[in-house]
Amino acid sequence: MSNTEGFKNILIVGLGLIGGSIAKRLKDISYSGDVFGLDRDLGVLHSAYHDSLVKNDSLNSLNGLEDLLIIFCTPVLSFKEALESVLSLRPSEQAVFTDTLSTKSQILELLTSEFGSIKNRFVLSHPIAGSERSGLQNSNESLFVNRISVISPHETNDNHLLAEVADFWKQLGSRTKILSCKEHDAIFAKTSHLPHVISYALTQSLFSKLHERTFEFSGGSLEDYTRIASSDPIMWKDIFISNDENILKSIEDFEVSLKELKELIKRQDDEAIEQFLLETKTLRDNSLEND
Repeated sequence: MSNTEGFKNILIVGLGLIGGSIAKRLKDISYSGDVFGLDRDLGVLHSAYHDSLVKNDSLNSLNGLEDLLIIFCTPVLSFKEALESVLSLRPSEQAVFTDTLSTKSQILELLTSEFGSIKNRFVLSHPIAGSERSGLQNSNESLFVNRISVISPHETNDNHLLAEVADFWKQLGSRTKILSCKEHDAIFAKTSHLPHVISYALTQSLFSKLHERTFEFSGGSLEDYTRIASSDPIMWKDIFISNDENILKSIEDFEVSLKELKELIKRQDDEAIEQFLLETKTLRDNSLEND
């Protein structure tokens, strides 16, 4: 990425797993512009500065920074406060905004109701990458490579800005796909948020009965399945609250399948159980082969 191919200045707001990985990837690809950072934990900002991931160890103004992309990598319910803090630093009226947040509709509603002056310059995006680990110390430069980054256009977005933000994610190694905010939140409630709900609930249930013996005889598969229950509680609390309607509907749909399998087991219907399992295995295997 050269200055003529991308943004000359980038501000990463939130230097945790995602923000830190963006900074490390930019360093890895020898991005020739300037990368700045903000984090509510000054110790994290100082660490990023010490590791030459960002140019600043403090930031009092964005005045004078032209061709600027501002990327929000905060928990969903911290977004408004972070945006207000950034706007208080007086970014250029041509600055472009984007985000990495896991829900979109609530963010769009907030932009519409309270931040209309920048709404047209805010391109909602979501890189589909992450880990159960959090923090700058767990970030890595390859997090976005060969991953999908979703762009969620809204009615006031300019096509040129959409393309610029899409190109930014491609420079980090991602492929991009388009989903509306409504589609995004409905799909990810099923494919991402529901699995986390189940993993947290399963882990809670197991420990309530087995206590410290939960993993003693698990053989490895349980550790794999409950891995995401070690994810950042603040981030996932915010996701559950901000996408509650879609998540609750996804839980209800899951309960239908769980009840069906429960009834088959209760009836000791070996043929029906086998058919249920075979159909499920085939659906998963075929889907992954065709991906």
